[in-house]
Amino acid sequence: MSDRVDKLGCSRLHEGDWLRRVDPTQPIETWRRGAQIAVLAAASAAGVAIALLALEAVLALALRADARDLGIDLWTKARREYYMRFERHILQYLPECAEFDPTLAYRLKPGRCRFHNREYDVEIVVNSAGLRDREEALDRPRIVVTGDSFAVGWGVAQEETLSAVLAGLTGEKTLNAAQPSYGTAREMLLLRKLDLSAAHTLVIQYCENDFIENARFLKRNGQLSTMAPDEYQATVEQHLGDTRYYPGKHLRHLLPLFWWAARGGDPTDYVRDCTIEAPTFVRVLDRAGLRAGPLRVIAFEAMYAAGQTSCFSRELAKLAGPGARLPRWIAELRVIEPALDASDYYPLDEHLKASGYRKIARAIAGAMAD
Repeated sequence: MSDRVDKLGCSRLHEGDWLRRVDPTQPIETWRRGAQIAVLAAASAAGVAIALLALEAVLALALRADARDLGIDLWTKARREYYMRFERHILQYLPECAEFDPTLAYRLKPGRCRFHNREYDVEIVVNSAGLRDREEALDRPRIVVTGDSFAVGWGVAQEETLSAVLAGLTGEKTLNAAQPSYGTAREMLLLRKLDLSAAHTLVIQYCENDFIENARFLKRNGQLSTMAPDEYQATVEQHLGDTRYYPGKHLRHLLPLFWWAARGGDPTDYVRDCTIEAPTFVRVLDRAGLRAGPLRVIAFEAMYAAGQTSCFSRELAKLAGPGARLPRWIAELRVIEPALDASDYYPLDEHLKASGYRKIARAIAGAMAD
């Protein structure tokens, strides 16, 4: 009997121990704790997401602030760099505004397109030759303007471009033959495709980055090295990807640029040597061999900011002085250096406003009158 009781007692003991281990209330408590942890995690994630979205919105508002009072500070530097790298639309890489050219890499696309950035929104009207001008301007123009984005009229309306203002001042048919980012070599090769038989004045706008293209052109014995079609298309796609907005883009790129700006930005070791740039420019004009002339050439350098002086203009003026050995198609070479101030520039984009083009056009008209 005692053995049976002991066995039963033993049996009950083990059964009670099992019942404690499979207590039906324990899984519910475990689930509740897990649910609480999940809720807390979700709430924390939502809080972080809301905070990031709020910061993204704050950055978006800050980027839309008026840029007229930009100073030299950390925010200004980071903001401008962000705009240049990840926001600014580049005219020649917009499929609706430009297209591949087998000899010149690209050219503006005939028709109309909208070109806009933070500080401007303009319509680009392009004639059949791929130039930002009226179709009738191609017919025996008297004055031709060439250059890069500055001469194109980047950021201003069609009637505010340098060529349009110059036409109004002189009363003569003027053609805008400029293309964005072209160097002097490509500008001259493009001019060879146009009718310059009635032209008496050629205005050439120079920019410091023209020297790279010009030097390569001469080194290759007058051959231009340009993009292949697939290279141009890849550049277009990369540009569209860089400038396209997506949620979190400001956080991803702008915040690291604060650190970049705090460290002083990218150091540059590029030092201009205008004693080389100016002779290279003249040699390119000579090598171009325009089937026109004699032409009076008026040259000037477009600067990226007010208050800068052009060493190129100074050196070129020396080469254009009395007894100058100029290409045969040039009857006279005049160098001007228009006086511009900060109000003539877009603070972010570093291109000219309409007021800047008016000042340059008056300087050119004055040189022509002389």
